[in-house]
Amino acid sequence: MSGNGFCWGRMGLMLSLMCTSGLLRGGEPGSGWTSFRNGGSSAAHGSFPVAWSPEKNVAWQIELPGYGQSSPVVLSGRVFVCSVIGPQKEECCVSCLELGSGKVLWTYRQAAAVTGPSNYSAARSAPTPVVDARAAYCFFEGGDIVALSHTGELLWKRNLAADYGPFLNNHGLGSSPTQTDDLVILNLEHRGPSCLLALQKQTGATAWRAERPSGSSWTSPIVAEINGEQQVIVSSAGSVTAWSPLDGTRLWTVGGLAGNSVPSPAAVDSRLFVGARVPEFGSTQDAAQSNLCLSLGGNPGQAPAVLWRASKSFCDYASPVVNGSHVYYLNNVGVLSCLQTDTGRLQYMERLGTTCWATPVVAGPYTWFFGKDGSTHVVKGGASFERVSVNLLWDPVNPPKPESYREGEGSAYGPPAATENGRTGGVADAPSDPAKAPAEGRRGGPATGMLAVLMKADANADGLISEQELPAEFREMLPRVDLNGDKSIDGAEMKSMEESFRKRREGSRESARDPIVYGVAAADGNFVIRTGTRIYCVRTDN
Repeated sequence: MSGNGFCWGRMGLMLSLMCTSGLLRGGEPGSGWTSFRNGGSSAAHGSFPVAWSPEKNVAWQIELPGYGQSSPVVLSGRVFVCSVIGPQKEECCVSCLELGSGKVLWTYRQAAAVTGPSNYSAARSAPTPVVDARAAYCFFEGGDIVALSHTGELLWKRNLAADYGPFLNNHGLGSSPTQTDDLVILNLEHRGPSCLLALQKQTGATAWRAERPSGSSWTSPIVAEINGEQQVIVSSAGSVTAWSPLDGTRLWTVGGLAGNSVPSPAAVDSRLFVGARVPEFGSTQDAAQSNLCLSLGGNPGQAPAVLWRASKSFCDYASPVVNGSHVYYLNNVGVLSCLQTDTGRLQYMERLGTTCWATPVVAGPYTWFFGKDGSTHVVKGGASFERVSVNLLWDPVNPPKPESYREGEGSAYGPPAATENGRTGGVADAPSDPAKAPAEGRRGGPATGMLAVLMKADANADGLISEQELPAEFREMLPRVDLNGDKSIDGAEMKSMEESFRKRREGSRESARDPIVYGVAAADGNFVIRTGTRIYCVRTDN
């Protein structure tokens, strides 16, 4: 993960901030931001600032309990945000803040059903909650899911790891739930038995369960309305598939993809924009062809047609977003591709100068790209690149450090140690005692862990991993790592993989130090921006 691609002078940047001001006008007030990417489009309604700095238009900021990689959600003037607390993620936490002031209205905490190291190599409260007029529904990667009223009352809770797990994933589950009026829907995809799961909002009971391929994925499902009917769509594991939210019946699938394990799809009008990254040991050509556009709205049960495929454009952490007649794809080094939505024709490629882990936000003619380094690049829509402003959330020379969070020890590779805790959930205001947290954790052994997973797959113990023995998440890379073409991986090929894996991960711990911008909500003229340990609210006072 890289830092800035360009070096911005602080004086020039501040001049840009001073010369650029104003708000977007129009849209619907009070619409909220009720789920990850606001349902999948990342589109906001209302008026939003295009200029701010640490001294200007940051309405409030607050340190959160623990750590979290999920986005906040907003409804009716309340911000809901999740965290995990403790060096081994011993507690799950939900905080409710007042949007106008940042005041903490209530905090809910409960013991985590499954614990594991809270460090850079593991999910730390990665799934974003969903919220409706009745409750906030908050899912944690250990398997805990809770429904909380807007006043903090526990309505129901479940431990999905006990029912459908344990969840075996090198980095933990990161997929966020989506929702219909009656259901919360989760993609529980990991190395073990995987499924798409629908829970009833009223009770938490399972409404239906659809089997999914095993693998390693952080993509999130979306609900799209097609010809007046809803469909649940998942892009992952080499395919895009749709189900009926009524009973979990599979409606259609489009296969032959690669690298669609992190970015989530975007449904806009009658089109579905699919993003894909270059997979580990994967082919750039295959990945580019997997960044594509599907035409929705055909005959029920019929797979949608592929309108176009990209030739040079990729997604990585951020999902694709659409602004007017253009769709934007952003890769892992901050190269922005702008393509026509109807033809896929490349309009431009431009290096932003920052890496984005959060998906951009679209409103009116502008798109906001929230860099992990706290810079936000505002780009005006159109066939040519026009950067409106670059805005800083904090001073890059003196970034805010976590006040109480400390990394836990251990590696995320391999299954977590599952521990059933007998304590019940409750409301609390005090954070965990930081004095009880251990010293900063040792770096885990990613490459060693990956090889351990592969060696466990050697069912006949002959020292070769055949195509049939290869775990699902590694299967698509076989053609690139099978150097002698015998459709298996031998010791020399595993050693080559390990060295390549290690080189690609060099510096990963250092680049994952907080503050990092993980997610954004846009509602009622406010950007609510979340780092691992802090939340900011940006708005223009006038």
